[in-house]
Amino acid sequence: MTFRPRALTLALATTLLLPLGISGSTAASPKPGATCAKSGQAIHMNAMVYTCVKSGKKLVWSKGVPEKKTPAPTGNGQPGNGQPGNGQPGNGQPGNGQPGNGQPGNGQPGNGQPGNGQPGNGQPGGSPTEQKPLLPDTSFLYMKRIGMSCSTNGVFGFTGGMLAICKNNIVKYALPTDIPAAPVGGYKTRPSWYPSLAQQQGQTSEPTCAPSSIKFTSPVVPIAEMAPSIPYGMMVAGHVTPIDHGYLGIKVLGKVQSTKTESDYVPVTSPAAGTITSIGNLGGPATIRVVIEHGCNVSTVYMVLNRLSGVLASYAEEMKVNGANKQVSIPVKAGEEFGRQRDNMIDFNVWDGTQWLSGFENPFAYTSGEAWKPFTADPLPFFTPELRTAIEANMQKTTSPRFGKIDYDVPGAASGNWFLDGTLGYSGRFISEIANATKELVGGAGASGKTEYDWSHLAIAPHEVDGSKWIFSTGWWSDPAGDPRQTLFNIEGSKPTPDKLTVASGMVAYQLVQFSPIEPATAPARIPGTMAPYAVGYTLGAGMPSAVVALQMNADGSLSIEINTTMTQASQFTAFTSAKRTYRR
Repeated sequence: MTFRPRALTLALATTLLLPLGISGSTAASPKPGATCAKSGQAIHMNAMVYTCVKSGKKLVWSKGVPEKKTPAPTGNGQPGNGQPGNGQPGNGQPGNGQPGNGQPGNGQPGNGQPGNGQPGNGQPGGSPTEQKPLLPDTSFLYMKRIGMSCSTNGVFGFTGGMLAICKNNIVKYALPTDIPAAPVGGYKTRPSWYPSLAQQQGQTSEPTCAPSSIKFTSPVVPIAEMAPSIPYGMMVAGHVTPIDHGYLGIKVLGKVQSTKTESDYVPVTSPAAGTITSIGNLGGPATIRVVIEHGCNVSTVYMVLNRLSGVLASYAEEMKVNGANKQVSIPVKAGEEFGRQRDNMIDFNVWDGTQWLSGFENPFAYTSGEAWKPFTADPLPFFTPELRTAIEANMQKTTSPRFGKIDYDVPGAASGNWFLDGTLGYSGRFISEIANATKELVGGAGASGKTEYDWSHLAIAPHEVDGSKWIFSTGWWSDPAGDPRQTLFNIEGSKPTPDKLTVASGMVAYQLVQFSPIEPATAPARIPGTMAPYAVGYTLGAGMPSAVVALQMNADGSLSIEINTTMTQASQFTAFTSAKRTYRR
């Protein structure tokens, strides 16, 4: 598939069986006596530890022994030396430096997207008084896999990166019909059936301290080295829906690659004290993912990191192997270095388990992939006022919120995220496959015969920087197997913007055009062959026509669309044909 290495997706597919603590090199439970590959490798699962040991001339898995539990120290609300998590790191896919269709070819860095993996289930330390027990297993399915028995029907859980439910005393994947009706006006807070961030991370207790007690006192990259940075919400290539992380720019991207030296690497540091819980390779030696838990339900995530250094220097060689990953428990201080960056922007986002993005009309759609998405938080309020001001000055988006937005669903209107009728939300799988599953599926891998999970995705949302322009982003442009593309709406005359297109609007046809950036006159001249980000405050200009799309909101809340790539004028489209598709939230 263009723009995203298919091999990366396949190599990381096994990392999605996260709550069970399955190693990225092992897709099933280790069986005592079965052969293994690396002496000393340990796998934590179901409170047991299995170790790869030598037996005669071969390596085999040992019998499981109970994990040793180390109580978290009393403390001041900061993460302590809790046990490492047993989950796998998320399988974020690095971008490949290619612009999306309709995007200008300016060497803009690719947009690595976190996959459906969750961080490990280790807990940060901290004062025991800051923790309260989660509900018992009769209220949440802990450590359960599809097909296992369960005691209480109707109880939800989270397994393999997807929502599960107890039906007829058997654990099954949850279906849309299992979810209670949404309240009028949508979900303003996390519904009880939606797994909390702590539950997704496999934790056995919920933090009770306030996220506001976590303050970022250090920048991720030196302020003096920052360059224009991309906010949350970009749609590009196979990342069809608005992306839940931003990209921090660095000045060295303005240099031609062949002229860069070792001295051009800049340090990447933790913004606050915390515990590094997960490190992994996303498909190349310079594409590392790191998760830091800061306590009080706050985590920071970094992707497409070029090098490990500082407190993670000892893992640098190990993490150069494609698909390598490791659950760790490494304390890190505010301002302490854990990596270095030179060759691309660094992906960065914050999770806050107490926040809830209410702009997702149907949050169930994300329980089959990227379930952390509703907990995506604006990083800026966590920084000290001085740092916030300095970072804001580098954000390309000049309107509020400066760090962007990802939830654009408008009930009853065309704006927001959509998924092809008959598929289960973000997973890209057909509901029939999910309903008939008797064992774990790899969440978010997409349906058989499709290029990627995003083939069934559709997003209609404002551009991440120039919010006055609307983007049509689809995983299926003309090939039903999947061929993602982004184009710009040319909203002519009195036609409604997508957030105003309702059932009453009827069918409305729009011209779709290519688009390109228009940088401010004060922007520095762009050096050919560099990956310098666009200047702060750039806008979009319309280019050549690409197609015509017709949209129609239906009374049942679904959206009908039809793309015609042979037409160039909206007036040419007069009625839907058999090529019409239906999407749902």
